[in-house]
Amino acid sequence: MTTNGKIIPVAVAVLRHGDKFLLATRQNHQYQGGKLEFVGGKIEWGETPQTALIREVSEELGLDISTNVITKLGRICHDYADKSVHLFVYQVWLDDGQYLDFKDKKFGLDAQKIAFYDPSILDSPHLFPSANAPILTWLKLPTTITISHDVKAFATQDEWLEVYRSLPVGRALLVRTGSDGKTNTELLCNLSLQRDDISFILSLSDATHNPSISPLAVRLTQRELLAMDVLPSDVANLPLIVSCHDKNSINKANALAKNHPVMAVLLSPVLPTKTHPDSPTLGWEQFSVLAELSDVPVVALGGLHPSDIKTAHQHGAVAVAGIRSFL
Repeated sequence: MTTNGKIIPVAVAVLRHGDKFLLATRQNHQYQGGKLEFVGGKIEWGETPQTALIREVSEELGLDISTNVITKLGRICHDYADKSVHLFVYQVWLDDGQYLDFKDKKFGLDAQKIAFYDPSILDSPHLFPSANAPILTWLKLPTTITISHDVKAFATQDEWLEVYRSLPVGRALLVRTGSDGKTNTELLCNLSLQRDDISFILSLSDATHNPSISPLAVRLTQRELLAMDVLPSDVANLPLIVSCHDKNSINKANALAKNHPVMAVLLSPVLPTKTHPDSPTLGWEQFSVLAELSDVPVVALGGLHPSDIKTAHQHGAVAVAGIRSFL
């Protein structure tokens, strides 16, 4: 990588253990002093983003992440008044030993304050440099997402509700009922009243017609993504999760992410499913190739189980999603 003019390539490490994030505070004499930041620094000549990441974390914290699983979150181009930065953002899961070594440390090797923070810090974007805004959106993405069955798979709506009333606490639910708008509204209202801890990912139509429900994100199908140039005003400020199956759709998602908070790409199908065992799939190798093209986090979907999360991390996904195995 090279610094071209005032465009500065930077490697950024989102260091986390469970739901806690290891952050540093920029020193007062630094640019945007006093702001919280994810550890990282400039990518030097001849370095890849990952080698720069490993070096910067070692230099700033004395932490060796060379054997940790490092997964790309995304890429961000951001213009400040006096310079532009190109951030290459990676997620690094710390092991128990690394967490114990650092949980009580107050300062890094450059005398910068460091600490682990709870997820609530993600709701305070004013504490971070403005270039970090997309990262804060990305980090609200859960590691597992349940996709609902069609209502038609159940004898009654109550049976559908009973299944999703029993989801684990705090689960994200992508609502895809295969039903009409009125039925969807009834189901969403009932479920949201009974389980206010569930994070809903709604279709474009459901988000538009149910303004009382504040979703985690709005999901666009690949067809909607490819056909869309301007988002409806009533969802224009909501994060998006977009379905992609190929290079063209990922390129469109990248273009959309330049002007809108795109939380993730839902990339599928990875493996055969019970309902479509003979349909073409990506396989993990092709999945990795496509995931690398995405400028936003990637969620793996298709024939998976929540226990596949480690395999997903190794192939470029930060989360997994599914139907039957995710209840």
